[in-house]
Amino acid sequence: MKIRLIEPKPSGVNVYDLVKMPRLGLPIIGTILRDAGHDVRTYCEILAPVDWDDLLGSDLVGISTTTSTAPRGYRMAKRLAEAGIPVIMGGSHVTFLPDEALEYVPYVARGEGHRTMQELVAHLEGGEPALDGILGLSYREGDRMIHNPARPPCGSEEFGELPIPDFGLVAGGDKMPVRSVMTQWGCPYSCDFCSVIQMFGRKVKSKAVDRVIEELETTQPKFVFFCDDNFITDKKRAMDLLRRIQARGLRFSWSAQMRAETVFRNRKTKELDEELLGLMRDTGCAMAYVGFESVNPETLKAYHKEQDVADIEASIRAFHRYGIKVHGMFVLGADQDTVQTVRETANFALDNQIDTVQFMLLQPLPGTPLYERVKAEGRILHDDWSLYDGHHAMVRVPNISPYQLQIEAYRAMKKFYSNWQFFKLLVGGVTLAARDLWRPFWREPSTRAALLGALGAMLLPLRRRREGILLALRERLGRKNWRVLEDNLWLPYLRSYGHKQVVKWQEELEACRYLEFLRGLEALPTINCPIKP
Repeated sequence: MKIRLIEPKPSGVNVYDLVKMPRLGLPIIGTILRDAGHDVRTYCEILAPVDWDDLLGSDLVGISTTTSTAPRGYRMAKRLAEAGIPVIMGGSHVTFLPDEALEYVPYVARGEGHRTMQELVAHLEGGEPALDGILGLSYREGDRMIHNPARPPCGSEEFGELPIPDFGLVAGGDKMPVRSVMTQWGCPYSCDFCSVIQMFGRKVKSKAVDRVIEELETTQPKFVFFCDDNFITDKKRAMDLLRRIQARGLRFSWSAQMRAETVFRNRKTKELDEELLGLMRDTGCAMAYVGFESVNPETLKAYHKEQDVADIEASIRAFHRYGIKVHGMFVLGADQDTVQTVRETANFALDNQIDTVQFMLLQPLPGTPLYERVKAEGRILHDDWSLYDGHHAMVRVPNISPYQLQIEAYRAMKKFYSNWQFFKLLVGGVTLAARDLWRPFWREPSTRAALLGALGAMLLPLRRRREGILLALRERLGRKNWRVLEDNLWLPYLRSYGHKQVVKWQEELEACRYLEFLRGLEALPTINCPIKP
């Protein structure tokens, strides 16, 4: 069969615009179907546009969505349905709202979709297995919507046997600067705003360390993002993996998501796990993506984070001590939050020198305990799923109005990613680069010119021209000197990108419209856009 798979892009300005990586579900499914002899191509819209001429000649199209991308997925499905092409949708959103999805498509894969997809393809090809025998499948039969029993989550053995995803099947896959590698599925914690537990269960499935090493040796990546929900749920396993990476001489920069208490060997005594931190540093960990969520103790309790502010502060110091940058992930808008706590969060991030942050607004995603609770209480503000992207206030809370929350979240981002903060980091980066490169900088005119050119290129508004200059400079500097320059100027670049995203959101028409919607809830007078709180 000719099968095409699609991951739609979110609408509007998004914090993840810089991250040119598809989620791994479709690349894995595409590789399984390719290995079974099918003609497969995957489109991830953040990498490359969809080729509609190609889609309209397909035998089956699969669309995987999150909540914020579901509306775009539905529009695509409608167009395909009009052309008579069957569509199956999967992903977290439609898993929990299959009836909604069946208004647009004939098939929905709930939960883990790789086996469900294989069995549906087999049914469409030869009639076996029967539709009512495919676990995890919802489908339409006339006017009826039928939901087969749920498919049990796969175990570690089955998870470990999933193929290495072939990104060559992904349109634009050659543009991916970072390779995604998944070593585990699931999360043992119970944050009530997260759908991971509901989707994949609390039992963590892990690949054998040998299998992960095989993928890394086969693909030889320069940059890796371990896209596990929590890379270090089992310290012994994580350390075994890092030791094997070290022993095999694998050289790449990597980052991963983890919790604050990762840094502790003994959480009660706050003794640091020096061995783990050393392994992370020595194997190339460039950044830890840490779900801090809040610096309000009451909010942390409400989120069931099982950590306190002292843990957060200690983890930042520990990572920095080992040369690992920190991306702090915060969720604003809990019932316990106020204007003051949001402002304190931004100040905390700056005072503790977190390298990059995201201040996301609490989203009531279908399937989560949070969604069920605030929906029953009538506190959800809007039913446009495309706005459920973490950038829009969606829940009415007791101590801060939705309009105030939206403005304060924007101000927090603007404060952290200000031009002044960028300038300070740039000066610091240049100073360190000059220190590390002083000999080649002063003795070699070409190196001196290259360094000054790199600084100027960072400020150029034209992306294509900037990238061309940087590529030429990289060749002139050589690998070793370029790495020194990159290490020192990478962080200012990320802060510069963050500032540009804040400005883009400020000028975005949809952001202005939503802000006016929130003002309308309070009967406040209209203001002109762009947003100038």
